[in-house]
Amino acid sequence: MIDLDWDVERSRARRNKRWSQYGRDVLDLTVAEMDLPVAAPILAAVQDDVRRQAFGYPLADELSEVPQAAAEWLAEEHGLATDPDRVRLLPELMRGIVMSITHLTRAGSPVVVPTPVYGRFFDAIGVAGRRAVQVPMTAGELDLDGIERAIRAGAGSVLLCHPGNPTGRVLDAGPLRALAALAARHGAKVISDEIHAPLRYGPGFIPYGTLDHHAITLISATKAWNFPGLRCGLIVFGDPGDARLWSGLPRAAVGGMSPLGMTATVAAFREGRPWLREAVRFLDGNRKLVTSALTDLDIGYAEPQAGYLAWLDLRRFGLGDPAAHLLRHTGVATTSGADHGAAGEGFVRLNFATPPDVLTDALDRIVACLR
Repeated sequence: MIDLDWDVERSRARRNKRWSQYGRDVLDLTVAEMDLPVAAPILAAVQDDVRRQAFGYPLADELSEVPQAAAEWLAEEHGLATDPDRVRLLPELMRGIVMSITHLTRAGSPVVVPTPVYGRFFDAIGVAGRRAVQVPMTAGELDLDGIERAIRAGAGSVLLCHPGNPTGRVLDAGPLRALAALAARHGAKVISDEIHAPLRYGPGFIPYGTLDHHAITLISATKAWNFPGLRCGLIVFGDPGDARLWSGLPRAAVGGMSPLGMTATVAAFREGRPWLREAVRFLDGNRKLVTSALTDLDIGYAEPQAGYLAWLDLRRFGLGDPAAHLLRHTGVATTSGADHGAAGEGFVRLNFATPPDVLTDALDRIVACLR
C-alpha cells in the first residue's frame, strides 16, 4: 500500500498556481493538478539529478531514454503499439497542437473541435493562425454528421480530447471508428490529446491512433503522475512521413523540454505504475463522494470515466455565470463551463483531486447553495 496522505497546507507550501490564486477563505477546485505527493521513484530520480546538478540543455530525443520508455508504456498500458522512432518530445502538449496544425494539416484550413473541451485548445488554434469550428457533442457522443459537414466546408483537421476534459468521457469504439473512416474519406488529420487516459477507472479505453494510422497522439506522464511544471510531453506519429517532417522542424519550434521532466517521465513510465494504481483508487473514492453528494439534486451529471474533473450542468438554476455565483455565495472556486466552448454555457468544472474532507466541505457548500 502506497501512502497518499496529503493535505492542502502541503499543497500551498509548493507555491505553485494551485492554491495560490485566491485567499485562504476560498476552496480552489479549479487548477487541474492533484493534492497528492509525488511518486517516490519520480522524486528519487529528480533528486538524483539535482544532486548531480543536471541542469544543462536536454539530450536530443534520439539520445534520451524517453522515447523507448514511452513506447514500452504506450504498448503495455495505453494500448498503442508504436516504434520509438515515431515518439518525439515536447515541452508541453499545446506546443504539439500548434505545430501539428501549422505543419501537418492543409494550409489555412479551419480546425474542428468537438465541445465542450479544454479551453486552451482554442488558444492553440489561434496561435496557429487558424479558425476553430465548434461542433457540440450530443449526450457525450461525437456529432459525426456535424464534423463531416465542417470538413466538407473546408476544415482540414479534427482536434479531439479523449478522454474528455472537462467531461471525463471515454469515447466508445463505434464513434471512434466512424471518425477514422470519415477522416480517411476526406483526407482530414485527427489530433488526439489523450493526456487523461492513464487516470481511467475501468476498461474500454481505445487509443484513437489504433484506428487511424495517420493520426497524431499527444500524451504525457505529467498529468497522471502530477508533475506538470517539469515540462515534458510526447507526440506520437502514426504516419512515418509526419515523423520525418517533424524531425526537420527547427528546435525553436519544438524544443524547450526540461531535463528534469525527461528524468521524471522515464521514472513514471518504468517505476510509477504501483503509485498510479493507488492514485486512481484514491480518485475513485472521491469520484463516488461527488456522485453521492449530488444524488438528490436535479442536475445533469454523468460520473467521469477518467480523470478527476466533475462536469456539472447547472443550467436549470438560471445563474448566468454559475462559477461566479458559487464563488460569491459559497467560497468554492470552480471553472466556468463557458471556458470550454459554447456547449459549456451554464456548466461548471470541479476538480475533485483533493483531500476528502476538503471535497466534502466544498460539496456541502455547493449543495446547500443550490437547494
